[in-house]
Amino acid sequence: MKIKQYMSTDLITVTPETGVSAAVSKMEEHKIHNLPVVKDGKYVGIITQDIIDAKSASDATSLSVYELNYILSKANVAEFMDAKAPTATTDWMVEEAAEFMRTNDLRVLPIVDGNQNVTGIITYKDIFKALIDLSGYLAGDSESRFVVKISEDRIGVISELTKTLADAGISVSHIFVNDTDGIEITIQVHGGQGERAKVVLSEAGYTVVDL
Repeated sequence: MKIKQYMSTDLITVTPETGVSAAVSKMEEHKIHNLPVVKDGKYVGIITQDIIDAKSASDATSLSVYELNYILSKANVAEFMDAKAPTATTDWMVEEAAEFMRTNDLRVLPIVDGNQNVTGIITYKDIFKALIDLSGYLAGDSESRFVVKISEDRIGVISELTKTLADAGISVSHIFVNDTDGIEITIQVHGGQGERAKVVLSEAGYTVVDL
């Protein structure tokens, strides 16, 4: 899936000249924790609640609360923003963004076009949503979801599994394969047919495990 399917496009932005206090107020008002920074319509950096907190914490060791609040009230976004924060484009896949964010310890990734216009932003929460959608997980619907353990990998095993279910009139909605510790295939079926699906696969010789 492309990153554009999960990125937020209803953007709230600030400029380098925006006061830090005003930026914090915007984040609180819109219940967000990061703001892309734009100058003349172009992306130039990002300011986040984490950046502000980290800067405030470093200053707090040598300043009084009054002094710290005064500095924050006078500072502008340019003094706090991360001008070197990496970006992505809408051509990226969700999994590509997820790996990039994990490797670089990022909670947010601005999305820009070829002209450095901000077109969206994706956060770790958006990545979580994509994972949930990909897995087909539905809270409270554990009966339609189960794992098939495969003792020996072979070409066509997924095709065999889905054919066995299809022959029994059971429709598969999602499949996940995990081969980090043996081969486990998580299957989600439609229409509350989980119990029947498990019986069908067990009778066909597969090892089925409840989640």
